[in-house]
Amino acid sequence: MQRFLLLTTIICVTATDLTLELMPEHVPAGAVCIDGTPGGFYYKSGEGTKWMLFLQGGGWCYDEEDCYQRSLTDLGSSKVMSGNQTVDGVMSSDCGVNPDFCNFNMVMFAYCDGNSFSGNTDSPVIYKNTKLYFRGKRILDAVLATLSTKYNLHAATEVILAGCSAGGLATYLHTEYFASYFAANNVRLARFKSLSLSGFFLDHPNLDGVAVYRPEIQYIHNLSNASQGGSLNPGCLKAYPTETWKCNFAQYTVPFIESPVMVLNSAYDLWQVQCIYTSELPPGFPNQTDPNHGHCNAMPSWSKCVNNPDNCNDTEIVTMNQYITDFTATLGSNPAYSRAGNGAFIHSCHTHCEAKEDNYYTGITIDNVTMQQAVSKWWNAPDTDPASSHHYSPCYYKTGNTTSRDCNPTCLV
Repeated sequence: MQRFLLLTTIICVTATDLTLELMPEHVPAGAVCIDGTPGGFYYKSGEGTKWMLFLQGGGWCYDEEDCYQRSLTDLGSSKVMSGNQTVDGVMSSDCGVNPDFCNFNMVMFAYCDGNSFSGNTDSPVIYKNTKLYFRGKRILDAVLATLSTKYNLHAATEVILAGCSAGGLATYLHTEYFASYFAANNVRLARFKSLSLSGFFLDHPNLDGVAVYRPEIQYIHNLSNASQGGSLNPGCLKAYPTETWKCNFAQYTVPFIESPVMVLNSAYDLWQVQCIYTSELPPGFPNQTDPNHGHCNAMPSWSKCVNNPDNCNDTEIVTMNQYITDFTATLGSNPAYSRAGNGAFIHSCHTHCEAKEDNYYTGITIDNVTMQQAVSKWWNAPDTDPASSHHYSPCYYKTGNTTSRDCNPTCLV
């Protein structure tokens, strides 16, 4: 049985292929990847005037060395991007899997700026005699402009903004940017909502009580000049004028999102448990010398448990369950959690970006409702619908003498 999923795509006969389009005409305006190559997007035409705008994920780079290394990959350079993306789950064109969005025009914004499409530096950062550009916001601008002029996005009637992992975080960070774009361009949308997949990353210390993820995000926030980009939530920036880094986190941004938003997340998210809860700062950070990105699952005594809950002893599983408690408490106490029009499907599967896969999207179930069914109910509900009608809560991994610690058997699809 398959238990774990981390930023992978299962290719099947019903998979949807999106084709890469680069935007060299927008290079003069600065819409470039970290290495200065043109930004781009993946596209597949659909029927009519309904659109899914999906923000690609792929983590972050945290300091100059990390971003330099990223500039050599498809997450920092369009030179090595794949010519197409195969997608499933919430982006599937199989209406049996994805009845709500299967016929939508599909766009995946190619992620190559290192900070969830938030950077906006005027001048490049010089490192190892190499220019590093942080222009995520300009890529957003350029993709929207291209979609409008080339594919008639301005005629859209329904738009769902979505994204996974770092793109899921970007969904929270930039929802109001997209809403403002449509309003400014007189796009008369009958429906606009945001759906974040595995993007609610906690501002949480590791098991030793040491902040790791926070200083990493703080550094790339400042390095990429994100607070001056114009795409982060303006209400959040106004609320935290001396701590604008907070607006690079979902939990501080979500209260200021005015458009309807749904959270799809595991409270025991695989990436968070490995790269926040049991992570350590790279040696020398923020002047690291290690070319490896991040130090996830960096506590050897926890490695087996973190990789598989069934390997945890009773004491360890209680500690792991604490992250579920912290996640649900952080989200549940957020003003946005109870705001009309919003929703949250929070499960306990040890996965990441699972809604991109057919079997997880249609299989993970809470109270006899699958993830897909929960999304469908929320998407088709009025913006005034009580948030409580769209809340689904996780369970805790089992303690004691048990053959399996799983509390939700549908995680093992």
